[in-house]
Amino acid sequence: MLTLNDAERLNPLSDDMRQAFLAALEAAMTDEAVRSIVLTGAGGNFTAGADIRQLMLAGGPDPARSRRRLTPLHRAVEIIAGGPKPVIAAVEGAAFGAGLSFASACDFVIAGEGARFGAAFGKIGLTADCGLVWSLPQRVGRTLARDIMFTGRPVKAEEAHRIGIVDMLVPAGGALSAALTKAADYRGIAPLAIAAMKSAFVRGPGSLNDALAFEIQQQPMLSMTSDHAEGVAAFREKRQAIFTGH
Repeated sequence: MLTLNDAERLNPLSDDMRQAFLAALEAAMTDEAVRSIVLTGAGGNFTAGADIRQLMLAGGPDPARSRRRLTPLHRAVEIIAGGPKPVIAAVEGAAFGAGLSFASACDFVIAGEGARFGAAFGKIGLTADCGLVWSLPQRVGRTLARDIMFTGRPVKAEEAHRIGIVDMLVPAGGALSAALTKAADYRGIAPLAIAAMKSAFVRGPGSLNDALAFEIQQQPMLSMTSDHAEGVAAFREKRQAIFTGH
């Protein structure tokens, strides 16, 4: 479980938070003992997004610094969306800006009643970032994604669930527990199989031929794994498979 933790200020993504989050995410993705990742926030909020105090610097705009600050967030989104392990967002309270981007890139989003999502980038003269123009339309469709980003309006949990930002809605305060239960559900699937499917999903819808070509590359390799042999044996023996990621 990875927790964004600066609760007094709604867990804003300061420069230090960005670097620490990326390091923790990379470590979790490469740790063989970790089968899935739950992303949450401390103090009853997910994250309010960018640390606005760090946007207001003496000396005026600095495009080079802006690029440097985006780099760890971009890498984090790439890992969330395309990394080999499932990532589940457990959202309570505010999930604004990059918080919505992170959630939208996750494999499954669970929110507590009372959660709020928003993309008010345009209200401070900026474009949506952290891949939101890629991830949000996949969840809600292009028209709704445009409306959410063009208006910057907050989307309450009930609407977010209805339109597809949220995959499961639970009572307030219950998102983390539900996310941990969902993470346990994924343990019944071979890790290398999940990694292959995530790699296919992140390539985008593409054409049928693209999908078939990717399958013919991945499936023969997976057929050689110990997990495949274990899965077949467990099926024959009518028992739960024990997968190791090899």
